Amino acid sequence: MAVRDIEVRPVGPYDLVRSARACDRLTRRLEDGVLITAVGRDGTARIRQRPDDTLGIRLEADDLDAAWARLRFELALDDDPSPLLRAHRADPLLGPLLRRCPGLRPLRAGSAAHAALRAFTGQLISFREAQAIERRILRLAAPAAGAGLLRSPTAAEISGLGTARITGCGLAPKRAEAMVRLLGRVDLERLGGLDPAAVDVRLRREAQVGPWSVGVIALQGWGWPDAGLVGDLGLMKLAGALNGRAPEVADTAALLAPYAPWRGLASMHLMGHPLARQRRPMRAAA
Repeated sequence: MAVRDIEVRPVGPYDLVRSARACDRLTRRLEDGVLITAVGRDGTARIRQRPDDTLGIRLEADDLDAAWARLRFELALDDDPSPLLRAHRADPLLGPLLRRCPGLRPLRAGSAAHAALRAFTGQLISFREAQAIERRILRLAAPAAGAGLLRSPTAAEISGLGTARITGCGLAPKRAEAMVRLLGRVDLERLGGLDPAAVDVRLRREAQVGPWSVGVIALQGWGWPDAGLVGDLGLMKLAGALNGRAPEVADTAALLAPYAPWRGLASMHLMGHPLARQRRPMRAAA
């Protein structure tokens, strides 16, 4: 195993801790401001952000060049949020959230299959419940990496568990069956290089795959900045509160529309809005 120490300044504002605070604690975890993450097939990295905003990275891998390229992608180091900040800093809804955390970036999963796992486990339940199911499946499917971490699983490793074992982790049977079917017959890694509109049509032909699931796979698996999280539970709460009525999925699409071509990043900020985080019951329109 080779080792490389790297100093890098991300393009544009960057906040490592806030971007990584929702990590799964199995494939990556935060310890005292240091992000420890599995990288690729065999690598690990420790990342700390310094007061001057540069990142100090210790990377360990057999193929350091490949691991570094993958880590840059997963950390979104080259995806400058400045155009969104400039365009919408004065926006009455999004502007205050942008000013509060200009360096927020959606970090990418270690594989498109792992992003798909999140897309299926997170449907219509709270983040805490979804992450608990995800972690149970990761413990069964993900191979061990260094530093006490697991590596993001491949499609074959997840689907190889079978529907029964996945259901035993807490995922609804229909979703477990749909996820296994999708991962078995669709090459998600390849789809990331195709036209987004065509990919959206293709994926939504699959059972249990709607706009939110496509958005999660595209944003966290492929790093598409305009992949909005249409139908997200928090955004539904926000849209319902703003509109004064029971929300519909279309309301969240309308909420995100002004922020194209950065609807994915805008989704992450809006999910932190106080109205999106309210705990009181919310009933969606039929």
